[in-house]
Amino acid sequence: MHEYSITCSIVEILCDLIKKHNIKKIKKVSFEISPLAHIEPRSIEFYYNFITKDNKALKDSILEFKEGKIKIECKTCGKSFYSKNLNSKCIYCSGKKTKAADNDDIKIISIEA
Repeated sequence: MHEYSITCSIVEILCDLIKKHNIKKIKKVSFEISPLAHIEPRSIEFYYNFITKDNKALKDSILEFKEGKIKIECKTCGKSFYSKNLNSKCIYCSGKKTKAADNDDIKIISIEA
């Protein structure tokens, strides 16, 4: 159910951009979702279509989802890197003591207007 609140935040961000840049119609919005987010893209689409059904600028926008990578931090050397796997060895020092660091659940990566 957290997809509803996420979708409300997305719509709010898009409405702010519409006002700020005097956008008439948003055609496509591309997102990156963290593998750790546990977000269901179909739920985001469902709520988005419901919330925007009366909004001329957002109605019928295409939503595109891409799986992102996890930002990993090495506890041995302190460097960060990106991986699709949470249990990755450090690409710099081959250390095995790593942790996920500051991963956004979902982020807008592009908007086509």
